[in-house]
Amino acid sequence: MNSMNWDGLRYFIAAADAGSLSAAAIQLGSNQPTVGRHIDTLESELGIKLFQRSVRGLSLTQEGQYIYEQSKHIQNSIVKIQRSIQGDKDTVSGTVTLSVPEGIGQEILIPALSGFYHKYPHIDLIINVSASSANLTLGEAELAIRLYRPEESNLVVKRLGEMKLGLFASAKYDERHALPVTEKDLYTHRVIAYGDQLANLPENQWLLKYIDKSLRILSSDSTISRLNATRAGIGISIQPLIIAQNKPDLLQILHGAKVPSHNAWLAYHKDFRQVARIRAVIDFVSNLLITAFSTNKTLPTK
Repeated sequence: MNSMNWDGLRYFIAAADAGSLSAAAIQLGSNQPTVGRHIDTLESELGIKLFQRSVRGLSLTQEGQYIYEQSKHIQNSIVKIQRSIQGDKDTVSGTVTLSVPEGIGQEILIPALSGFYHKYPHIDLIINVSASSANLTLGEAELAIRLYRPEESNLVVKRLGEMKLGLFASAKYDERHALPVTEKDLYTHRVIAYGDQLANLPENQWLLKYIDKSLRILSSDSTISRLNATRAGIGISIQPLIIAQNKPDLLQILHGAKVPSHNAWLAYHKDFRQVARIRAVIDFVSNLLITAFSTNKTLPTK
């Protein structure tokens, strides 16, 4: 017991949350044997069994449930200590991690960073783009842009605007194919859809209702990949208006189509409200994206 360290508890929490050693390894950026070794060591140090193992995965024992609850309290305290140490109210400097959807990050945020760094040269931004959401409560990021309203009680959330979506094809595609006039016409066209991770989003489900799946020529969870494939003339895709309106080689089609949209939200932990470096990024991101979403516009066809 005297040799027990936080690392063992960290691996234990990840395994309990994930339900299996392999899933915990992915979450931790480790491997299954390492996760298993840490948990075996922790069980030996405590002198108890933490998990019941079966073909269905891991389930906590009664003792394991108690250790899990206490370990979560420790984890939350450590994250809070880290925030307190990193948060200097008087100096606008330091590292800020921002989790942002890929398209918004690459096409809207990054092109505007020159002005931000001119004002705040001592802030080091880490921008994480992913189809999945960073866990703000566990400190995976300080700030996040999300396309759904966060519900965690310990977060401050701010609506930034509506991200409208539309159907787009390129001038190259138009040269080879007659553009669709109605949603039913999509059935004869090559279409670029979302990948497995984002397949259930409302806009992708809307699109799949109108297409011949044999003509779904490309699927990707990457907004930039779908955008570049559309610009290359490969097929028709759904794109955010705030991105597509800056691409003169794209044509918006089926203006009357009711493609589902998303509200965009900025979220951050309430502990960060008075941290100067966090406030600087909050103000920058808020002003940038509120302005961008307010200029959503329907593009003319050719």
